Amino acid sequence: MQVEWTRRAAQNLETPLDYVAQDDPKVARELALDFLRQIEQLKAFPSLGRAGATTGVRELVLNENCVAYYRVKSNAIEVLRVLHARNRTR
Repeated sequence: MQVEWTRRAAQNLETPLDYVAQDDPKVARELALDFLRQIEQLKAFPSLGRAGATTGVRELVLNENCVAYYRVKSNAIEVLRVLHARNRTR
């Protein structure tokens, strides 16, 4: 199983990391690696996240501020969005 990112999800991930990088680029890199490691775990444990409000979409809490929304497909995990707490309206 592989992880596929929508363009929107990749852009969503950049936004909070860019914000953190303004104050501390090293922390932003560490945060990015942590988020990516957590999402990579979905390959082995696709049900790791909780069931989302939308049918077929799951939510993986990355930290107290960010949530990744994803869908489990037959051969891949599709990351749909990564949202900061203040932007969690879909």
